[in-house]
Amino acid sequence: MTFEQRTLSGGGSVLVSTPLESDGFLAAFSERSGGVSPSPYESLNLSLAVGDDDAAVGENRRRLTEGLGIGRFATAQQVHGAKLVRIGAKRAGAGFEGLEDRIPGADAMLATGAGIALAVLTADCVPVVAASAAAGILAVAHAGWRGIAAGVVGTVAAAFDSPKDVRVAIGPAVGPDHYEVGEDVALAVAAGTEAGAVTERRDGTTRLDLVGTIRAELRALGIRRVDDTGLCTACHPDRFFSYRRDEITGRQAAVAVRLGAA
Repeated sequence: MTFEQRTLSGGGSVLVSTPLESDGFLAAFSERSGGVSPSPYESLNLSLAVGDDDAAVGENRRRLTEGLGIGRFATAQQVHGAKLVRIGAKRAGAGFEGLEDRIPGADAMLATGAGIALAVLTADCVPVVAASAAAGILAVAHAGWRGIAAGVVGTVAAAFDSPKDVRVAIGPAVGPDHYEVGEDVALAVAAGTEAGAVTERRDGTTRLDLVGTIRAELRALGIRRVDDTGLCTACHPDRFFSYRRDEITGRQAAVAVRLGAA
């Protein structure tokens, strides 16, 4: 088993990558239950940017971090691009209390220090956690089709000198059964990647497999140790937020931290 569902002390659940945990990293993917947000954000919405009450989001974030036994996590202003920002002690927890101090204009973050927690927020896009125990490097990324087309997977891979030392955990994301796209989108993803877009045709439509595309791209870049949950956000309304399914909704998080003394 590469992902283990664990119940938080305050309620709710997360999926934890057990291989990354064995390597000294916590990579946890939150589910939507166990929080205090009202409909349509019920209940463990972790985003301050979707119209939910800030106090409710603050309580949800507190419950998650307390349940995981970690400090505040850093967040970024995700813009569906490929920019990666290094997070050190001075920016640890950026954006945790409010939007005004989140990392501007970035969809990937990297940390080398222990105890610096990073988070990306998703509701169909792919949350990616990559780490190297040998190098002591941790990276997280938010990867929708625009980010993949812009090269965010390659940007994260390039942060590691030795691809064979990297392990990747991919969290729940929208699956191809719910992700019909135009040919222009498929072509843009294909043009922005070395491996091309993983697509399938159903009933005369093109379906984009975001997770499959990322796995193929990582493999092309030399990263072979990749696990994904196999869970589609749109298929599980009781467990995950999905923008494509509900439009107005909350966000789950991929939270990752290198374990050990800071």
